[in-house]
Amino acid sequence: MLNPKKIITFLGFILGYNLLVYQLYVVESNFPDGNINNIADAYWYSLVTLTTVGYGDFYPVSFWGRLIGFLFVIGSLGILGYLLTELNLRIKEYLKNKEMGLLGTKNSNHCIIIGWNSFSKQVAEQIVKAKEPLAIIVDNEEDLKQIKQLYNSKTCFVLQTELNDFESLKKANIESSKRVYINFDNDTDTLVYSISLKKQYENLKCVVAIENSELKESFNYLGIQYIIPRKEIISKFIASYVFEPNVALLTEDLIATSNSATDIDICETKLSSNSPLVGKNYTSAFIEQKEQHNIVLLAVSRKGQLIKNPSNEFTIQAEDILIYMANGVQKELIAG
Repeated sequence: MLNPKKIITFLGFILGYNLLVYQLYVVESNFPDGNINNIADAYWYSLVTLTTVGYGDFYPVSFWGRLIGFLFVIGSLGILGYLLTELNLRIKEYLKNKEMGLLGTKNSNHCIIIGWNSFSKQVAEQIVKAKEPLAIIVDNEEDLKQIKQLYNSKTCFVLQTELNDFESLKKANIESSKRVYINFDNDTDTLVYSISLKKQYENLKCVVAIENSELKESFNYLGIQYIIPRKEIISKFIASYVFEPNVALLTEDLIATSNSATDIDICETKLSSNSPLVGKNYTSAFIEQKEQHNIVLLAVSRKGQLIKNPSNEFTIQAEDILIYMANGVQKELIAG
């Protein structure tokens, strides 16, 4: 927003400058030995003087002309100081905006985390380890600095802004994101924020982790795609370690992000219409992938519905999402 005081000051400066130039032209053009003979010469002399260039091709010779020239010389010092100060401020402002992420990002199909604490840090580490593009949105400088120390700018884009300033979230390219993880310290804050966020960006695919599983229906009503009750997940893992420890170990290993391209993970890939798997029944695809690439198909997600261990007659279609066990190298072959 323009400052009215600055506008008035600027207009006053322009008016005073033009009056001085015109007066210089009047006194010098009427002086016998003057070399400033027209208004263009007067403007040229003033600009050369104010910018401290000083060609010396035009100069005042009369008393009043030299007095006006002296004002231009004094003015040049003020203008130079003003320009250097403004330049310094603009550079500092640019660097600050860049540090805060206010210049935006071109990332798309990326993951976004809104809110920062020790839990979201653990989530971010897994996403970064998987080499997925990530953006983190925080509302304070301390979190910004911590994230900058943990991850480089190529790995993770960070935006510091008011979390309720939903317009500024566009700088994280939120509308083109793959998933948005909303993370607050209590479920009420998460629910209230989710309502406001979905109101602004209706088509966002959101993930929340909640303590109170009774709120799951409320989040479902909002269209939140994935609601993870933390206590339920933890209790299931603990129970599995109690009576099926090897199953629990395998599950934990598979869902964790791999450390190398040869580590086995549970992966997912969305099939295009050009995929050779489209049109095949599940059993044929299962055998083919196992024999050719040592990939084990586990399930298919179709239109948001997860189909575990499909029947032999199940036909794979374009846009299906295959869930399978593979390492990083094998994953590249799934649609090949």
